[in-house]
Amino acid sequence: MTPEKPRSAKRLIDWIWTVRDEVPVPEGMGADEALARIAPVFERPGYQVQAGTEGLSYANPSPAAQDTLSVFEKGALRIEDAPTGKVLRYRLTSRIMLFCFLLPFVFIGFGQLTLAVADYQKAKAEAKEKAEGTKKDEKKDEPVLTLHPIDKFLGAPAPEKPKDGEGKSRKRKPSATAAYVFSAFFAILFVIGRSLEPWLVRRMFRRRLAGEV
Repeated sequence: MTPEKPRSAKRLIDWIWTVRDEVPVPEGMGADEALARIAPVFERPGYQVQAGTEGLSYANPSPAAQDTLSVFEKGALRIEDAPTGKVLRYRLTSRIMLFCFLLPFVFIGFGQLTLAVADYQKAKAEAKEKAEGTKKDEKKDEPVLTLHPIDKFLGAPAPEKPKDGEGKSRKRKPSATAAYVFSAFFAILFVIGRSLEPWLVRRMFRRRLAGEV
C-alpha cells in the first residue's frame, strides 16, 4: 500500500512531461514480431537502446528535428496482454514539454518583478523629493536665449523658446508587456505540443504495427 501512494501522487504532476498510451497489436502477431516492426524507429543516429524479451527502452539526448520522437528524449515500450488482445504500451518523457510548461510562469514572474522594481524606485524618488522639500520649477530653469553679436548684426531672428517637452529626456515607463507576450507564446506552444505530439507518435506506432510503413 505504501509504495503505491508516491507513484499515484507523481502521476498527478508528471503528465506535464510524460505521455502514457497504448496501441493494439494486430491479432495473431507475437511480441517479437511487433517489436521487430517498431525497431527501425530506434536505428537512427543518437539512439541508445536496451532491448528485452517483450519490450525495450531508449534514450536520445539530441534527437534530430525531423524525427517523430524528437520531442521525447527517453521512453520505454512493452508488449503486454490485455482483455482485447496484445497491446503495445509505452511511456515517453520530454524535457521540452516541461520547459514549455514552466517558462510562462518564469516570464510572468519577470514581468511582475519589473513592475515591482519600478514602483519601488518611484516611491523612493518621491520620498526623497518630499524629504528635501524640492520641487521642480521648469520656468525658473528656463535658459536665457540670446543672440551672438555677429548674428544680431546680420539680422538673424531671435531664437525661439523650446516647446513644452523639448529638451527633456523621455523616460519610458517600465512595462511587462514583453514578458507577458513570451509567457503566452510558450503556453500556447505547450498546449499544441502536448496534444499534437502524442497523436503523431501514436499514429506512427499504429502504422508500423500494421505494416503500413
